[in-house]
Amino acid sequence: MDAVNAAKRLWLESLSHFTPETVRQAIHALIKQSDYLPTISRIIKQCITLSSKHELPDTHSAYIEACRAPSPKQNYLWSHPAVYYAGKHSDWYFLASNSEALTFPVFKKQYEKICERLITGETLAPIEQLALPETSAVPLSKQDNAERMAELRSELDI
Repeated sequence: MDAVNAAKRLWLESLSHFTPETVRQAIHALIKQSDYLPTISRIIKQCITLSSKHELPDTHSAYIEACRAPSPKQNYLWSHPAVYYAGKHSDWYFLASNSEALTFPVFKKQYEKICERLITGETLAPIEQLALPETSAVPLSKQDNAERMAELRSELDI
């Protein structure tokens, strides 16, 4: 009985942040797709998929979006802030410089963590856009400009 109660507690803790209707729909969908009863992790993934109130893209679409987004990343128009934060936590350079076989599992882990936090009611901070400075630096005097030009010419042997 202790093992059964421990298993029930585990299932309750794992699925408590989803609505009962979402859990029921996820279980029914998974049972129709498989010959075996679903595991907790498959139910959680299905619940995340069914939670459309956040309009989250699927994991692979989010990964493709994160990899293809131009720099500066903050100024890109993201389908959802979760994609930006998953890419940021996965490291933009890592995503850009390695193969999908290596980077997708890392991105997937970060994205699923963020999605679970969103479903439990947490909100993400807005993405701060990079902006040009309000004022530019103080312009140089004519003599300073001439000195810098002379330095550049001497460096470049012109």
